[in-house]
Amino acid sequence: DLTPHFISEPLSTVQKSGGPVRLRCAAEPSTARLSWLFNGAPLESRVGEVEIQLGSLTIISLSLAAAGRYQCVANSSVGAVVSRPATVSMGSLGNFDTSPKPVLAAEEGGTALIGCRVPESNPKAQVRFQVRGKWLEQSTDNYLILPSGNLQILNVSLEDRGSYKCAAYNPVTHELRVEPAGRKLTVTSSSSGGFHILHPLAPQSLAAPRHSSLMLECVVSGLPPPSIHWVKDGRDALRRSRWKLLHSHLVTDRLEASDSGNYSCMVGNDSGVVKYVNYSLTVLDPASISKGLQDETVAPGATVHFWCDARGSPAPALSWLRDAVPLRLSPRHLLTGNRLRIRGVTQGDSGLYQCIANNGVGFAQSTARLHVQPGRST
Repeated sequence: DLTPHFISEPLSTVQKSGGPVRLRCAAEPSTARLSWLFNGAPLESRVGEVEIQLGSLTIISLSLAAAGRYQCVANSSVGAVVSRPATVSMGSLGNFDTSPKPVLAAEEGGTALIGCRVPESNPKAQVRFQVRGKWLEQSTDNYLILPSGNLQILNVSLEDRGSYKCAAYNPVTHELRVEPAGRKLTVTSSSSGGFHILHPLAPQSLAAPRHSSLMLECVVSGLPPPSIHWVKDGRDALRRSRWKLLHSHLVTDRLEASDSGNYSCMVGNDSGVVKYVNYSLTVLDPASISKGLQDETVAPGATVHFWCDARGSPAPALSWLRDAVPLRLSPRHLLTGNRLRIRGVTQGDSGLYQCIANNGVGFAQSTARLHVQPGRST
């Protein structure tokens, strides 16, 4: 089979400014010729900037001009196909905004929340805290670094008094930014002063990929501790065995599509007072192709149909290529939904057709060969 197909495709990567980047690509048959596209245009080797060797592309020193979308093209005697796009981006870490209120009070035996507005970062920053001068890089029994970047202190004691500073670490650039001012925590003796939801303070909308882990946060203060009950679309959220409680938070190791919906953290006390905070969760599903293109061999003048059924959440956008070049539509080349129709085919229509489905979460493609037999049109 002379139709080229990829056995490995380039992968998206983040690198620091000035750092090297290597992208790899391999295709069969072994006679296939490999070339590269940058933002859709052919890319050639440039001495001291970009080196292209058999199956690999090396950016010697990453600059903003070299950041973008890279694709590998495999070419054989029957046509060409293009790989999934690999995004090369530059690592960066922003600065902290001005700190929130400098002094926080928490009840002894209760819960405290040290807020952290994590700066913009590529890739996502790792959050750590300076707790009374010592670094806390991972959660402990009573100090939880939450996915939001906030620090929750459980069972507050007088020993927790002191200064807290939030910091953000970029694992690619190795930059560490520390909040300029930080907060001071004071601890008061417990009083039955009701209860509060400390975080989140407003309804939240979240989108997370299928099969990822997730925590829906609900930080609650009050003594005696109020009762906490999570509901999804009006029913007990814990009836699905994949969801568990971690203190007052709702967690799962593996999201499924059926987990999309509306969640509420319901907090109540013995007096019948109830407070709640809502989450709207959308589970994202990478694009996939359920019914792909089929090879066609036809006589000149015939009409050919290629079907491409794609699914995913959000719904994927489809693009069509012929021999690794975006297909130009014409009165003979018509797109209707997920179907490509070519009327009155000629020898010039022969080649490899690709349907590409992309929804920002994942990328899928299907390839078929159109062979127009030699001879005159009927």
